[in-house]
Amino acid sequence: MKKQILAVMASSALLAGNVQASSVEGLGVAVNYGLISGPALELTYPINEYVQVRGALSAGMGLKETANDTDIAYDVKADGGIHRLNVDYHPFGGTFFLSAGYAFNDFKLKANGSKTASVANPVEVGDQTFTDGSINVNGQLDWDSAPMLSLGWGHSPAQGWGAMVEIGAIFTGAPDVSLKGTISEPTLQSQLDSALAEEEKKLKNDVGDFDFLPVLQAGVTYRF
Repeated sequence: MKKQILAVMASSALLAGNVQASSVEGLGVAVNYGLISGPALELTYPINEYVQVRGALSAGMGLKETANDTDIAYDVKADGGIHRLNVDYHPFGGTFFLSAGYAFNDFKLKANGSKTASVANPVEVGDQTFTDGSINVNGQLDWDSAPMLSLGWGHSPAQGWGAMVEIGAIFTGAPDVSLKGTISEPTLQSQLDSALAEEEKKLKNDVGDFDFLPVLQAGVTYRF
């Protein structure tokens, strides 16, 4: 009996080892760069010649700019990446694919600005004018995680080197908008809060129609 049990255990271990070994056959790796996602690493595994599973981790686009549309100059920074899990369908068994998946979104835009107001150099925030105090304003736009659709060429189930291009959209809905600020004159804080609340409403209206994030990326692939 003990020998039979040991034989079954050995057979099970051998079968598990074979399954584990076969599960990494055909693993694909891609390094690419996206319009918003920035540098990304993708892993793909073909279920068959038509269907594959794909996961992606991105570092974010790393944007840094200065905006001067108002009296306050803002340092604008893009922060966070977009990580994805997709199922790709290759209808012809080649490089062309249609893809559906879900984007785990950590992407956001941050803006920080400051300026000192005086009678000689007043500062306008929204519809309010300030003639005293040092003003600091922080703003942020961030998008939800959401489903996505795309199409592209690349990630062929065939072994070897290749290239990939992908275009599509992540259906995030309109971004969340936040504007906060402080002023060194405590008696003017409520006035600043009111001005920023009005600006936040205007900004929400301005970006309300931008209810998706575009997917546009290209890179190099290798299938083992």
